Amino acid sequence: MLKKVVPLLFTALLFADGPVFKTGQTTVYRTGDDGTYQAGTAHSYTRDNANGIVTDSASGLQWQDNAIGATMTWAAAGTYCTDLNLDGTGWRLPSIEELKSIVDYADTVSPIIASVFQNTASGSYWSSTTYASNPDGAWYVYFNYGYDNANGKTGSNYVRCVRSGQPL
Repeated sequence: MLKKVVPLLFTALLFADGPVFKTGQTTVYRTGDDGTYQAGTAHSYTRDNANGIVTDSASGLQWQDNAIGATMTWAAAGTYCTDLNLDGTGWRLPSIEELKSIVDYADTVSPIIASVFQNTASGSYWSSTTYASNPDGAWYVYFNYGYDNANGKTGSNYVRCVRSGQPL
């Protein structure tokens, strides 16, 4: 089995657009899951308390963390991020992969957002990623439990904007 997994893992790493990040999962639920290998690049977060920005030096992404705010539709969330001027401009709604990258799966009972983020509502956060089988929907991450799902774009979720770095 290992002879089959290692070349596949190597191929995935070789053709990845960027680094493969650790998920934080340490429990093995099934042989070959993240808990088995615990491979990848660890996130390295720093926090700018004055501006409410969290920077991940491993990915180069900067995350808004200055307020929980209110929920809004997907279109309003995109506009909010584009218009955000928090220690500069260039903010956008994160992709689903970027948003999932800040979930800490080390907590097996209730995976939540990484602890460096201080302003997180227990709820769903929009991504920029449209749901492929229904373009009226978009993906979100529910940070209280660490799962992702899709919701109608006219629904209401929280927003966490991101800027710079390489897309995941």
